[in-house]
Parts: sequence; C-alpha cells; structure tokens
Amino acid sequence: MNDLVLKISDRLNKWAEYLMIGLMASISLLIFTQVIFRYVFNYSLFWSEELGRYTLIWITFIGASVGFKKKGHVGVDFLYNTFSSQVKDILTVFSDFVILTLALILTIYGVNLSRFVHMQSSAALLIPMSIPYSAIAIGGFLTVFHSLSFLFEDIKRLKPGKRI
Repeated sequence: MNDLVLKISDRLNKWAEYLMIGLMASISLLIFTQVIFRYVFNYSLFWSEELGRYTLIWITFIGASVGFKKKGHVGVDFLYNTFSSQVKDILTVFSDFVILTLALILTIYGVNLSRFVHMQSSAALLIPMSIPYSAIAIGGFLTVFHSLSFLFEDIKRLKPGKRI
C-alpha cells in the first residue's frame, strides 16, 4: 500500500511540476504582452488582469503542494531537535496526521466552494468561478496524497527494528 501511495504521490507531483512550469510561463507571457499593449500600442487588454490573478491563484495552491512534497516549506525545529529520536518520530507522525487532516479539510471545503460559485461568471473572462476556486480543492487533494506517503514512511520508523 505504501509503495502504491508513494508512486501516485510522485506521479501527481511530477504532473503538478509540469503544470507549474506552464502556469509560470503563461503568466510571464501574459504580463509581458499586457505591458507591450499598454505602452507601445496605448491599448489595454481588459481581461489580462483577471486572467493573471486566476493564474496566480493556481500557482499558489499547486505550488504549495509541490513545496510540501519537496519539504521546502519553512519549519521551526529548535524545540524539536531537543528531543530523542523516538520522540521525534512520534512527533513527526503526529504532525503528518495534523497535516493530512488539514489537507482533507482544504479539499472538502474547496470542492464545496467550487460547487457553490459554479453558476457565477467572472467579470472579464466570463468563465465559471468554479475554475479559479477549484485550485483550492486540487492543491488540497495533492497535499493529501503527499502527506499520506509521508505518513506511511514515518509510521514505518516507529516499528521496532525498522530504523532507517
């Protein structure tokens, strides 16, 4: 089970990284194009600010899950480092459970919010508002898989004789 969850987590993260590359390239191109249109052609693309904002929302939530998978988020561990390795392992599993719970809550509420705003349209792009808000649910879903893979690995460390 652990190997399957780890493989799914790795695959989802790889797709998320490709999506991040595409989103970062598109927002850079969009902003560059808007600057050219505004200052060279004296014309503003009325939809570019809204598209840039929604792209940034997607970058934030997908990027948070990628950062979590790579353990790139900031942590304060000065108190954690004072404990023995057995206590550290227990605290790590507890932390995994808390993160998993929060990621599940984020996913559930993200899905509910997307459903709630589905009939609303954005002002300039006229797309359903569920598209930008679904980034919350997708980022939470990715984080759920990553936290499950961390949880299974960390639980293995708690078993006697299974020290890594």
